[in-house]
Amino acid sequence: MSTTTTNNHHPNTKPKPKPKSAKPPSKPTRVYLTLYNLLSFTLWATSTVHALSLLLLQQTPLPQIFTAVFPLLLATQSLALLEILHSVVGLVRAPVFTTAMQVASRILLVWGIMYLFREGGVAVAGTGAGAGAGAGEAGRKGIVGVEGMEGGEEQMQVQVQVADYGFLGCVFAWGITECIRYGFFVLQVSGLGVPAWWAWLRYNTFYVLYPLGITSECVMVVMALGPAAEWMPVYRWFLVVVLGIYVPGSYILYTHMIAQRRKALKKKD
Repeated sequence: MSTTTTNNHHPNTKPKPKPKSAKPPSKPTRVYLTLYNLLSFTLWATSTVHALSLLLLQQTPLPQIFTAVFPLLLATQSLALLEILHSVVGLVRAPVFTTAMQVASRILLVWGIMYLFREGGVAVAGTGAGAGAGAGEAGRKGIVGVEGMEGGEEQMQVQVQVADYGFLGCVFAWGITECIRYGFFVLQVSGLGVPAWWAWLRYNTFYVLYPLGITSECVMVVMALGPAAEWMPVYRWFLVVVLGIYVPGSYILYTHMIAQRRKALKKKD
């Protein structure tokens, strides 16, 4: 019986390379990312609190909430396109593919659904009253929102549509998620330190908020199929394909977030 010994100093044995630690960002990069995340946090907080105030304090009808909140939401979500660039050029370590998927789905919702098919939107301007799926009795052409309505009895007569609920779900799911996420990054990148309770929110609330957001997004897309067919049939088929991608796409993003959570918990241990 022979015994094999291993000599770590043998000339033919190459030492294992040490894992490279991530290079800390430069000061200009930290300043830029801190300001970007702070701006994003402020915009999302403003949109979310505004919607919550209209809903609970002023008891504003849902279509009117869309009309009041959507312009800022559109600008706020569009700003997130920079995150794809951040990932591509290496300012952040986020994977390009998952970042692009998440941002693209939101951009589709705010520009390709809410903007196009809102009341008074480009895609419904020339359609007949009630063309949108679930259109209300007050002559609404769009699937969400309302035009030219001010307070009083006239406002209360506007029928709430399914997409109005979908929009509200998107605002709160996106808004709460992004306030937590951007606030986390502000504290982390600036060097202030992230409190344990904020880190807990960062890595646990998505279990509830992500399904709420995905469901609300799918509702918005489904409600847009009807008016999309009248506006541009090929666009309707594009939305059908998007719905088919949502299931595997949402699974990829969901499991990615679970993996991020595990990594974060391992670092703490």
